[in-house]
Amino acid sequence: MPKDEQFKERDYSNKVPGYEMDTIPSTVTKEAWSLKEHEDFINKLTDILGEGNVLSDAEARRFYAEDTFRSFETPIASVSPENLEQISKTTKLCSDMGIAIVPRGGGMSYTDGYLHTRKKSITVDMQKMNNILEINESDMYVTVQCGCTWAELNDQLKSKGLRTPYWGPLSGKKSCIGGALSQNSVFFGSGFYGTAVEQVIGMDVVLSDGTILPVGAHAKNKGLPFMKHYGPDLMGPFLADAGALAIKAVATLRLIRSPKHRSHLAYAFDSYSEMANALSALSREGLATEAMGFDKNQQSARVSEGKSNFLKDIKTLFKVIRELGILDGVKIAFAGRRYLNDVFYGMHLSLEGYTKGGVKEKTKTAKTLAEQCGGKPLPASITKIVHAEPFLPPDSILGPNGERWVPLHCIVPHSQAIEALDKITKIYDKYDSLKKKHNIRNGFLLVTVGNYGFLIEPVWFWPDSRLKMYDKVMRKEHLENLPTFESDDEGRQVVQDMRNELTQLFIELGAVSMQLGKLYRYDKSRKPESLDALEKIKSLFDSKGIMNPGALKL
Repeated sequence: MPKDEQFKERDYSNKVPGYEMDTIPSTVTKEAWSLKEHEDFINKLTDILGEGNVLSDAEARRFYAEDTFRSFETPIASVSPENLEQISKTTKLCSDMGIAIVPRGGGMSYTDGYLHTRKKSITVDMQKMNNILEINESDMYVTVQCGCTWAELNDQLKSKGLRTPYWGPLSGKKSCIGGALSQNSVFFGSGFYGTAVEQVIGMDVVLSDGTILPVGAHAKNKGLPFMKHYGPDLMGPFLADAGALAIKAVATLRLIRSPKHRSHLAYAFDSYSEMANALSALSREGLATEAMGFDKNQQSARVSEGKSNFLKDIKTLFKVIRELGILDGVKIAFAGRRYLNDVFYGMHLSLEGYTKGGVKEKTKTAKTLAEQCGGKPLPASITKIVHAEPFLPPDSILGPNGERWVPLHCIVPHSQAIEALDKITKIYDKYDSLKKKHNIRNGFLLVTVGNYGFLIEPVWFWPDSRLKMYDKVMRKEHLENLPTFESDDEGRQVVQDMRNELTQLFIELGAVSMQLGKLYRYDKSRKPESLDALEKIKSLFDSKGIMNPGALKL
């Protein structure tokens, strides 16, 4: 196996517990020896899962060693279970043989969530467990295997006029239900209904010793899983656990009738403080189901520039027309995106409801609040296009001009939003000379969560070599149109230094984060008594410490 520069990358400044700093095999001889050492284990996996569901070749192992930003260790193999029994037998085998287990969903993580901290480990790829088991329209819940994507789930529910209240991230074409429940996520519906984990009624999870454990509403002896709270709820520890406690196999989520009416608004602001005040005002009133704000750097990178200009795509325009009507389609085509080039801070809103009159009243109130905060009306193209085609291929894991891209985020209360933005901006400014040297652009995305949370997502774009995983995840025709760059180890480290500094800032702010993976310093954010309790829970459910070692810094 040829040596790969990306595989040399290590984060020495922020080690995760149990990270052994193993080196990657650099010769064919050593690689062959490594596979021979685990031949018996791989044969036993094949007996459990079938030959087509166990991959141990060099290409597959390399793919499963990378997330969208970097890599740690290379796993022995990846397995793709198709049912609960196969997961149970696989984890039991790993427990008996001392092999670490790393769950993986759609693979959209950028926080080391499914990266391997031990060479003696396997990836459990859940994407073949993707069946929708029950849609109960009478009792308003859906039960689904956790490898199902949000796009697949929504396609099935849409025909029945149903949806989950929160109905997926922008990456929902690849992102799985289980990934969102492990890492938590926001976007579609989050402005009113909150995060992914708030929609869950019950789950079946598989522990590292092979135990299939029903939690929440699934734990009842009899009856339907229509409501999770019936005495102490034991489901909580397994939600947003970054896969540290168990593999999520089956989940039941709440359903609502899909709102039939929607309106869209957009506003320009002269400062991020004005835009933040507007977003908070709208959130507190519960007006927008999606409310997002961009600074100029993020807006230009994702909306106004690059070869991935979706307004030039006639197919997308037809989808807008089919979804919203020809008048909206013509307006969007006429407006284009160039108007955003002069917008320093842009806010984009979707408002929905079950009656035209209700949406009209929401829209009127939203306009008043936005204008009171200094907003100037813009064409509402962005959210209209997003809703016409909500789940796009994951081409945005590279920048629009082929740059490497990585985000970070925190959620703060509304009262801290501007303070947090000020402090994030100061850290950006501190790195000005290094950013110029390595052509690093940074910006932020703002999203409201329910009526209680203000999410800030710092993002970075910089020219750097590509990871191999992009070749499998992104569309070939899209990649071929993007330029490539030489490796910039130093520039990548500058980005990582900023990320490390911001994760420390988030702790000082008392902020909440999702997609904790192995990057965020979750242990440092806990009071000693709470951390001690978490470690006891970990030892109870994963006594050998083999379930995703390093996740949550455990």
